[in-house]
Amino acid sequence: MAESVKARLKKFERDHEVYVDAVDEKSYWIITAKIPQSQKHAHRMKQYIGAINARGSVVVIDNPVLSENYHVEQWENIGTFDDFLERGFERILEDIEEYKSGSGKSC
Repeated sequence: MAESVKARLKKFERDHEVYVDAVDEKSYWIITAKIPQSQKHAHRMKQYIGAINARGSVVVIDNPVLSENYHVEQWENIGTFDDFLERGFERILEDIEEYKSGSGKSC
């Protein structure tokens, strides 16, 4: 993984208090987010999986360690790993807001 991507991940982690990991393979990409729960010792986890030829379709797995439940979302403009990473950051921020409102699930 390029140093610039590692730096972007670390910056996002610091800015938003969330653990993020990303995988950039030749034909697919994965972002894993672990969002700490307030006043609990657990994290909420989501994983986003996209592919270069998927035409914007992204598999979203809720709690990938404990469950096989997933759904597919349509993301716009993800022709490169950088596009996928930026859209993933946006989606993680949406998840953080969802969890803060109490409608998300924990792992």
